[in-house]
Amino acid sequence: MSGKDLAVTFKQGEINLIDSIQTDSIQPFIGIGEKIYSQHFISTANGSRFELKSENTTWRVGSQSFVKFESDNKVWIHSGSLLLCLVNEETITFQSRNSEATFSGKGTILIESLENGGFKFIPLEGDGLLNTKKDKPFPILGGRLTLVLGNPSYLGSSYDIDIMLLLKSSKLINYFPTALTTFDQIGLALYIQQLKLKGKYNALIGDAHTDDELQIWAFGDKAAEKSKSVSD
Repeated sequence: MSGKDLAVTFKQGEINLIDSIQTDSIQPFIGIGEKIYSQHFISTANGSRFELKSENTTWRVGSQSFVKFESDNKVWIHSGSLLLCLVNEETITFQSRNSEATFSGKGTILIESLENGGFKFIPLEGDGLLNTKKDKPFPILGGRLTLVLGNPSYLGSSYDIDIMLLLKSSKLINYFPTALTTFDQIGLALYIQQLKLKGKYNALIGDAHTDDELQIWAFGDKAAEKSKSVSD
């Protein structure tokens, strides 16, 4: 990578680099303060995670993830999860095993891979547009999960996700020694969401094994798992 001086600011557990040019070359993850480069695939073991940071950009990669930072403005995720925190407006392309979408704006965004090769795009807060080559730019909203599916890619269904639940459960948010620079904005998005949608949450979005069905984990007195068409 170049240009934005992203450097390692935190790492925990077993993390390895795999050289995309010499694929049989596996080496331990570099140390605090060092940079990574675009030829490296990065693999995190169970319970492992790391953070990259520049003045206005933070990337966090979660446990059991396999990613590649292909350039300053493009990241590829095979499996696992990552978080992007943008203080200033940028254009970032997210690419998974089967799908691709571009975000233009700023904010705090979670990306989670799906079994079907697509991914979840989950803004905790922010202002900007998400689009694929098949879709018109789609305004993002804090707590509004959007599925990115297929090849050629398209935006699937959107779901309102409880921001407070994400804050409590996401290790990409609360298992790092320093707070995100956008924490105040996340708090504001949470407050606005609670005013508008308080009491309407009774489910958690799971994985998608195909482009047509999505797991929804209900909770409460009648907790159960069910599948839902992503086009509903």
